[in-house]
Amino acid sequence: MRRLFPMACGMALALAPMAAKAQGVEAFYTGKTITFMVGAGAGGSYDIYARTLASHMSKYIPGKPMIIVKLAGGVGGGISTSIQMEHTAPKDGTMIGMTQQTNVTSQLVETQVAGKYDISKWRWIGNMAPLRNFVGVWHTAPAQSIEEATQKEVVIGATGRNSPTFTVPQALNEVVGTKFKFVLGYNGAADLNLAMERGEIQGRGASWISVVTQAPQYIQDKKLKPLVVDGLTRDPLLPDVPTLVELAKTPEQKAALLMICGSSEFARAVFLPPGVPQDRVDALRRAFDATMKDPDFLAEAKKLMIPIEPNGGDNLDKLAREIVATPPQAVALAKKLLGSE
Repeated sequence: MRRLFPMACGMALALAPMAAKAQGVEAFYTGKTITFMVGAGAGGSYDIYARTLASHMSKYIPGKPMIIVKLAGGVGGGISTSIQMEHTAPKDGTMIGMTQQTNVTSQLVETQVAGKYDISKWRWIGNMAPLRNFVGVWHTAPAQSIEEATQKEVVIGATGRNSPTFTVPQALNEVVGTKFKFVLGYNGAADLNLAMERGEIQGRGASWISVVTQAPQYIQDKKLKPLVVDGLTRDPLLPDVPTLVELAKTPEQKAALLMICGSSEFARAVFLPPGVPQDRVDALRRAFDATMKDPDFLAEAKKLMIPIEPNGGDNLDKLAREIVATPPQAVALAKKLLGSE
């Protein structure tokens, strides 16, 4: 007994800091509200993913804080959300963010964005699913294939220059010579759908999931035809539609497109601003990971037809650092492809 007592005391002392840290996180979040800032418009797939996560993740966070989703709008590709999360969001773990995945590379290729935020310093919590954006044409558009779009002008609607609604068709213009003309300033997928139906535009981009969830009749009635997607791999929902990387004509184009399309891995990613205490980062990562396995969460996601292919925060941290470290020559070509020289 005399020998066991010091051992027991030693174990108790070793565990005490861990218990205090866990208790500290729980005490901090008890009675608190977490604001979930989303850089997209209402009704789109970002909105759906964010609200689905928020309704289930709270129970896994110590202290069970309420999570309230705040939509910041998608004009400009959600850049304002990235800047807000970097500079003015509280650094205590009471604000989490989700913004459009093009913001991952915008800091490298958009001059007006450079230096305003750094995704390699964000504290990534996890990604619910990769996102392969598409560009497609309305059934009445003058061109119904990539080849035809190199001969005839098609008016494409977009939310802003930093959004995949612009970057995917713009890259296609540069790589294969399509003649897409842009109308900017729409506020998300729902707004773009309305514009197509009214005849203001002849096609749009964003995620194919936004079509599946918001306008499945476009698929059933064959009113919107996808031409290309921007993921690193083909979209399982569109197995016959090529990726931008597949259309590259030179090794240099392929390297630049790999950087651009790599942002798809951050599509439904949730993050904290720099400076949040590590114990709260860890607690939110554990809560996110647990939510991704939660039967009720998965059942709701299936009902809403939103794919769940999770990736952890540590992996996203590494990917973000790799993207920021992209060689200058690849960045320079990416700027040209995206029209941001």
